[in-house]
Amino acid sequence: MRKQLLLSFVATFLLFVPGAFAHTHLVSTNPAEGETVDENIKNIDLTYEGKIEEGSIFKVLASDGKEMEIHSISVNDGVLSGIMLDPLPNDTYTVEWDSISEDGHPLSGSFSFAVNAPAESKKEEDNAADTTEKIADDVDSLVDTLKDETNSDDNDEGSFWTLVIVITLIVLVLAVITMYSYKRWLVKKTKK
Repeated sequence: MRKQLLLSFVATFLLFVPGAFAHTHLVSTNPAEGETVDENIKNIDLTYEGKIEEGSIFKVLASDGKEMEIHSISVNDGVLSGIMLDPLPNDTYTVEWDSISEDGHPLSGSFSFAVNAPAESKKEEDNAADTTEKIADDVDSLVDTLKDETNSDDNDEGSFWTLVIVITLIVLVLAVITMYSYKRWLVKKTKK
């Protein structure tokens, strides 16, 4: 009986082992580690090898330690994206990130980059058409991100129910094996 019970537990354990090695890691960033950006930037993207979960965040710190204000952060499969409230001024920045991989493991790290963009002329700053176009692009980007998140939420719900069904089946199989083993043990005991 003990051997059968032990074999059942080992089989169950081996069923879940492949998921234990499914950790994800950061593959690339935009801007890249150590890059000097020569234009105004408002978007920062972190791309991971696998999916990451909602709740993943990052913060952008200037060289003096001041935290830069982020307008919004979104998660789309393996990409963590942030839109800054204002374009980053010329400086050196450190991005400190904390993410949650699809299997629930916390991930963290940091990378640095610099901004060395030419100063804008007063005429460009006052150009309302450019500002309107930038806002429209940001709104379009947010709408696309929300659509993608809505679609991925539907898939996540299916994955959850699949996991519940698999775990229920495993528990049922273990219960049947345990009852069968107990019955055999009881029969052997009563024969003695």
